[in-house]
Formats: sequence, C-alpha cells, structure tokens
Amino acid sequence: MKKDLKAKLINRKIKKPNPILMGVLSLALGFLNKKYKVKFDYDYKPKSLKGKPTILLASHSSRLEFIYMMHGFKRKDINMVVGYQNIIKKGLYGVMLSLGIISKYLYQPDVTCLMHMFKVLKRNGALGLFPEGIQSTSGSTHPINPATAQFIKRSKANVVVATSKGAYLATNRYSSDRKKGPISISYSLLFTPEQLENLSEKEIYDMILQKIKYNDFAYNKVARNKYIGKKPNAYGIDKILFVCPECKKEHSLEVERDIIKCNHCGFSVRVNEYYDLVDATKPSCPLDIDQWYKWQRRLVAKEINSDGFEMTMNAKLCVLKTDKLRKSPKDRRVLSVGQAKLTKNGLSFKGLLDGKQVDFEFKPQNLYSLTCSTKGFLEFYYDNEYYMLIPDDACQTLIKWTLASEEINTLYNAKWRQACEDVFEYDKGESNE
Repeated sequence: MKKDLKAKLINRKIKKPNPILMGVLSLALGFLNKKYKVKFDYDYKPKSLKGKPTILLASHSSRLEFIYMMHGFKRKDINMVVGYQNIIKKGLYGVMLSLGIISKYLYQPDVTCLMHMFKVLKRNGALGLFPEGIQSTSGSTHPINPATAQFIKRSKANVVVATSKGAYLATNRYSSDRKKGPISISYSLLFTPEQLENLSEKEIYDMILQKIKYNDFAYNKVARNKYIGKKPNAYGIDKILFVCPECKKEHSLEVERDIIKCNHCGFSVRVNEYYDLVDATKPSCPLDIDQWYKWQRRLVAKEINSDGFEMTMNAKLCVLKTDKLRKSPKDRRVLSVGQAKLTKNGLSFKGLLDGKQVDFEFKPQNLYSLTCSTKGFLEFYYDNEYYMLIPDDACQTLIKWTLASEEINTLYNAKWRQACEDVFEYDKGESNE
C-alpha cells in the first residue's frame, strides 16, 4: 500500500542535506541577507565546529528567521526542525525533504522527531531548532519548553544560541509588508559537551532563556532605527491588539494609516517609523506594542477563571489532505461544519458533515495553543494531528482565542505555566505599562 505524504515524511531516513541544493540555497540566502542588510557577529570561530555535533538554538521573532539563521550559522550539513504543517505544501515538500528537514508536531511529545535528531548528532551533524516553536506575536520571547533543556543535556553536543535584533520590526507578525531597517544576528557558543556534563537541566534552561531573550521594541527605544515599508507600521495591528487601554472595550480598535483608534471612546495613538506609540490622546496608552499585548494577556488570564467564561465561533474544522500535494485552500479536508466553543474544560466542536452529526472534544491538558495564523484562521496540534479552525467570518479578530487557549492550558500544566511566567510579565497585574 502506498504511503501517504505524512507517513513518508515522518518515517523516512533523515539524510544530510543535498549538497548541490544546499549550495544553491546558501547563495540565495546570502543574496537575501545582503539585500536585507543583515549583520552577523560571533563570540566563537564558526569553522571550529565543522564536523562536530552541534545544535543551533535560534530565536523566532520573524517569519524570515530561517533565512538569517541558516546562512549565518555557516554549516551546510544542518538539518532544520520544522513544524509539520509548514512542510506539507505544494512547491515546498520535495525541496524540504532534499534539505533533510526534520518534521515536528509542535507542543506535542514527538518520539520519532527526537530519534531523528539524535541520529543527526550521532553522525556529527548539525541541528537547527527554534525552541519557541512559533514566531513571536508581539516582538518578544515566547515560552521555551523546559523539555528543551532535557534534550540538550542528553545531546552531548556543542550548543550555539542565535538571537536577532530588529527582525520583528522588519517583518512583524500582523502584516506581510517587509520594512526596510537594520537587522543583526548574534551567535554565541553557549555550551560544549564538557560543560553540559557539569550542569543540571535547570541551569541549562536558565542559561538558554537568558541568552535567547529578545524584545525588539525595548531594543529600538535605545537603538533608534527607522523601519519603513510600503504600508504604515500600524497597518494590521488590530489583528493582535483588541482591547482599548482607555475604555477596556474589546474589538473596538481600528487602524487608519498610522493611527490606532477606538471607535467606542475615541482614544487614539500613532505608530511612528521607530514603532513608538506617540501622540496618544489619553495617558492610559501603554508604553509600547509588546506591553499592550502582554496587558491583554493578563486581562484574559483573569477572565478565564470566571465561572461563566465561554467563547464561541461558527467555523469549519479541518485537517490537511495527505494523499497528494495541493495549493491552499484545496489542501484542506473538512471534518465538520458547525460551532467551536472554548471553556476552561477545553475546546469542543459540534457540527455536521454530509448531514450527519460529527462532534469533537479536545481536552485542555493537551491543547497548548489555538495559534492565530497569519492566513486568518486558528491552527493547533492535538494527539499528533494538525487541525485548522476556519471561521465563517473571515474578518473576525482571533487573537483572544489564542490568548485564552494558552492561559487555559497553564491551569493544567504546571511546568508550562512556569515557562510562561518566565516571559509574559504576569507580575504586573492589570497594569498596561
């Protein structure tokens, strides 16, 4: 029986990247980095790690992070670990297999992926990981699963951490517009195999988090670099900001050119070329976009603890078709059409397919995030399957679903809760500063 694309992807033997393809890719990435004026710096000599088992842990502030990170790492034998949903795509699938990409179910225990990674290191290869899992929503560090430190401890490899500055400001999460502005990537040899032997997993985790941490808005308050694109820096920001800091009204924000304004109370603020929030009409305005976003998270974290918390959405529940490659949205297989409901008890979906009732239940312990895709839907992994929630209202703001699902999960997972506390500034309470 012919294996489907998913089975072929997951169960194949992971080889070194095709050297010819990797050479062409390296040239292309070099051209793009020169075009984007990306600068690289190192606290070690990259050639010193050639032929040695090495792990690259890279920050994920930008959707183009792989362009910067792979090229600057200077290892053509690097096997990158990539989310499953990013590989099953027409035009990319075959290329990624030739590049030795390792598939990963995000936020899920993935034994097969782990075995592939250890085999790469055993042959003295290099691995590329984005320990945050997804691109940053607000320009600062996302949680890093403490299990990362467990893998690093067992790897007995050299560990390089790469962190970007300015990458989010050039390619933010809420707009596809590419801004012109400086980007720098710093590579640091954080651990050698000998050092790992003498460190605990807690020490490894703390050191990784400290080294990989970034906040592009805080960085640019000092650097004062301009980021200018075809569209204003406020364009699309209402995809991630949904609460007015003055009247606390939800989904009342709209964007006009470089102005964010509330159509309920009249609050407004401008986003300038430095991503500063300026000319605010009220002193309630947060200090920057990241602070605004984290304040919203704290509001949602409080709300989910109320007895009556519930969110509903009319939508389609889908998975990817894996019999052959198709372009989106023809690559989706509809499982049910109906209503999604999110409560402290998890996500439920009640609907119909071909006139028959088809319902689903997703327990909160295993539902880490209903991630807001840049394509206008929610995506999530559950029991090593990738799902999509496609809203009937294509203009609906979805970011609250992301925040609520993530905060609900922390009620059940103590370790993940601690990882979130390490980066999300819960201690500021309901303050928006």
